[in-house]
Amino acid sequence: MPMGAGIENNSPSKVSKVARVTEFDYLRGIAIILIVLGHSITNSNHGFPVWLENILRGGTGVFVFISGFFFHHVFSQSFNFQKFMGKKCRNVLVPFLAVSAFAIVVNFFGFMWIDGASFSKALALCGQVLERGYVLFPHWYIPFIMATFLCSGLHFRYLKLSLFSQLSILIAFSLVALVIQRPEANENVLQSVIYFTPFYLIGMLYSQYLEWMKQNYRYFLIAALVTVLLSIWLQSSVFFHVGDYHKNAFQWKGIDLQFIQKVGLCILLVGFCRHWVSERLGKHLTMIAGISFAIFFLHPLLGMMWGNTKYFLLHFGYIQPNTTLWYSLVSSVVLFAFQFYGTVWLVRHLKRLFGSKSRLLIGA
Repeated sequence: MPMGAGIENNSPSKVSKVARVTEFDYLRGIAIILIVLGHSITNSNHGFPVWLENILRGGTGVFVFISGFFFHHVFSQSFNFQKFMGKKCRNVLVPFLAVSAFAIVVNFFGFMWIDGASFSKALALCGQVLERGYVLFPHWYIPFIMATFLCSGLHFRYLKLSLFSQLSILIAFSLVALVIQRPEANENVLQSVIYFTPFYLIGMLYSQYLEWMKQNYRYFLIAALVTVLLSIWLQSSVFFHVGDYHKNAFQWKGIDLQFIQKVGLCILLVGFCRHWVSERLGKHLTMIAGISFAIFFLHPLLGMMWGNTKYFLLHFGYIQPNTTLWYSLVSSVVLFAFQFYGTVWLVRHLKRLFGSKSRLLIGA
């Protein structure tokens, strides 16, 4: 079957909607796990294996891929810009503001009690934090994704184009993303939108041509596996770069191999979710997917607790720096378990506490 054939049958009522939602629920669970794993790496470039870090970093691309998939799967069928943005503001922007308000208070007392800043200095430092557009370090994603959602009218028009035009636009954005890379400190929202747009477009196309993708998936799987392995090897052993690529948009610092790897990883993970997720694991991933945004919003608070405690213990000599391989791996696993499942526990209790308002306050 040609790739463009059968598009008219892609409405939710005519496609195996339940199966699609199920496998992408699994993928949502895996994506948030990957993101928290990337935030749990101990001794980056000083004991932690570079090749493993290059796999774990950059999970945001998978998250954006999923968003693109659901834009076509759910919202494009009866697209209304005002309703779409209203839902995204309620479910994404409002929890972001609520958690950020709490986090800036935590930062304020942290500056005073841990860093020893005066009241006025702590206020000034909080002002500097707010100037960058987010408080907790992973939350740069929210201004970026909201800007992406504002482009939904263009995304809807993209779905109406011919396949040739769709692929041409995707290739053009991908080539630009390879060289502009991600912005310094993730602060340039426009640069992030340009960089991650290919992931969003690929997600939309995957949904739009789902039946064709299913029939030809084995070819994409082989290509994706080769792409992931080759890009990891090149990044870790040949050109040697640790983790994500960040720079000013118009500087030349080579080709972003993380981008290439994560595009391939999206395809690999879809195959894993479709064919190799057991029933027990599937239930666990579905549970995680249901609170994935709350995990994203809240896990940095536990990371702050861990980091401040470690700083205190190091500062007063209770523990000593350790950069051995095994310490780096074990401490990273422990930090992940603390951040991830500590957040799952926290979300469950906050949902009971906040009741019907928990979605607005914590994202679940």
